[in-house]
Amino acid sequence: MYKKKYTLFLIILIVFSLSAKTDCWSRKSSLNVHWVFCLDTSGSMKMKGHMDLLKLITGKITDEFLDSKKNIINTGDRITIFSFDEQVRLQATSLYQTENDLLSIKKELRELNKRHGNLTFISEAIVQSIDIVDKYKQFFHTNALYVFTDGKSEPYSPKWSKRKIAARKKRDTENFQKISLAGKDNGLNVWLGVLKWEAFDDAKALVNRMGKGGHLVDLTNFNRLSLEKALIDFAGTVRSELKLVDAKSLNLGTIPYKNSGSYQKNISFNIQTDKISKLPSLTAAINFDPENPSEIKAKDIFEIKTTIDKIFLSFKLADSNNLHSGTYKGKLKLIPTQPHYGALVIEPSQLNVKFRKSSVTAFYFWRVGIFLLIGFLLLTYLLNRIKRKMPIRV
Repeated sequence: MYKKKYTLFLIILIVFSLSAKTDCWSRKSSLNVHWVFCLDTSGSMKMKGHMDLLKLITGKITDEFLDSKKNIINTGDRITIFSFDEQVRLQATSLYQTENDLLSIKKELRELNKRHGNLTFISEAIVQSIDIVDKYKQFFHTNALYVFTDGKSEPYSPKWSKRKIAARKKRDTENFQKISLAGKDNGLNVWLGVLKWEAFDDAKALVNRMGKGGHLVDLTNFNRLSLEKALIDFAGTVRSELKLVDAKSLNLGTIPYKNSGSYQKNISFNIQTDKISKLPSLTAAINFDPENPSEIKAKDIFEIKTTIDKIFLSFKLADSNNLHSGTYKGKLKLIPTQPHYGALVIEPSQLNVKFRKSSVTAFYFWRVGIFLLIGFLLLTYLLNRIKRKMPIRV
């Protein structure tokens, strides 16, 4: 009886654990993302005689980005929605485990269409987004912040008092300093989707103030640019993975003892990519083991070219004659050469590499061996001719 109760208790405990929905679940996926959308709800987003940009954006996010069938978001992702005009509001934040978790997000997006303010306090919206990203960052592989706006930052009104304007200007400057620092040190990436061409220059200046983490996205022509494609590309640059197929170690060959000076070895291996719309160019860094001879420098010895399914790696040594004989071993790491939005995961993260420099003994050994083999074959031939008493022609 005791065993039955104990077994029943274990079953209930396991079922409860499996059904529990906490942020800890997101730890189990190495590529879970915290998606943050900041939507401009100022009056200029829905002016009379113009397209209702806010309604268009909320509809696209609801119907395309939050559609689980399109495989843009993954189970374990978090979705957060901010709205901003003269004020910034956290509309919703939800951890995505089931379709029901998206309902509150979709509801808030529909409600946003009823809002409209007079100003556009973009920097405050981004700073509050940074704060919520920091709050949940331990649970996620990376974060992604997308700001949809008509492009012009208007944090204050000229009708305000001088004191109030000065305070808002100071706050705006402090905000951009924090944004720039977050982009430089913490890998924050902010995509500013600009919806009006007449504000494009203002948006460029705005992105420049964001520093390293700011990226401008042209959404001014909806007739030619699919917002769905923009969102998919956005997702692809945030959550991307590159796998080196069957690549655990690289043998870079053997350098002859007396080489012509330079040495080159070309290697290619297959790769698999996940949600990468455009593969970034790569460079390779190699660190040799401490016991290796010090003549080789661990830089500028690799050239890499990539296609969608292959990596071509060229190992080059400009002057190999100065290398001592022996085996050189090290660790090779592939690194994107340009900033890659979000975080590119490369598996395996590093490869064992080695190459040999032949010794003087090895250099002459095979030559002497070939000479002896030829001599042996010639002597055998002569002896056979003598045995058969056949004339020898010289």
